[in-house]
Amino acid sequence: MNINKIQQYVPLDIRNWEKTDFAQLLYEICDSVKQYTNDVVEVHQVVKLGKFGKDYKFLIIINILQDLDNLGPAVEEL
Repeated sequence: MNINKIQQYVPLDIRNWEKTDFAQLLYEICDSVKQYTNDVVEVHQVVKLGKFGKDYKFLIIINILQDLDNLGPAVEEL
């Protein structure tokens, strides 16, 4: 089994908490970083950087595991 491990960082700004579904937002971020359909994507950590002006700033750390022997089809970009 040939495994490739990747870690990515995604900056996130949220202006209005009342209109934000944070769990759904994290799911969409994980779904958007997939390169192949068989990639395993996990949120490693959510780092709250603080409030700057009206925006809350976060850094989302994502772990991606790829089985290089079974990548699956490439995910098409929209």
